[in-house]
Amino acid sequence: MTHLARWMRRCAMGLVCITFTGCATMEVETASSKRFADKQYQSFSWRSEVPTGVPQSMERLYTLSTTVREIVAEALEKKGYRYQPSGGDFMVSYAFGSRLEGGEDPVTPSFGPNTSVINRNPDGAVMDNAYALSGPREVASVMLTFEDGANLATVWTARISQIVENQNEADLKKVQRKLESGVTRALRALPDA
Repeated sequence: MTHLARWMRRCAMGLVCITFTGCATMEVETASSKRFADKQYQSFSWRSEVPTGVPQSMERLYTLSTTVREIVAEALEKKGYRYQPSGGDFMVSYAFGSRLEGGEDPVTPSFGPNTSVINRNPDGAVMDNAYALSGPREVASVMLTFEDGANLATVWTARISQIVENQNEADLKKVQRKLESGVTRALRALPDA
């Protein structure tokens, strides 16, 4: 195998790895559903209402909040739980979070006196990607909390986290699709009503 063929093979394998890691950026963590299942709940309510009349600067948060409610309510109803405006068997609340994750020093090739490189300069795009992908990434998350309707004791929690891919141009439809997928994965842990 020639040097060029080996180099091309390594690049192809690297692209495959980057592609698969890019698709696997969502994490879903759930608590044990035993306490929830033991209660045999049939209905749910929201712990608090979405505030109305939000200022324009809070419009995105309001839209995201109503989207979360729609997705969670739809997923719970598919499992057989009934929505009640108040007095449900369990209460659903959610919180948004954000953190930075990762951040490694990119590997810079060293071209010292003992290195032989024939007519080769490092590819600028490859180097830029190495720096961009090595820095800390923002991870956005939504935490779902289910509390008993009688005493507000927490009976189940789930956290759905996703690496923010394009912070400057958020695509609400894409966020909604990913959130639907995450909520579906999280609620698999719960029994049907």
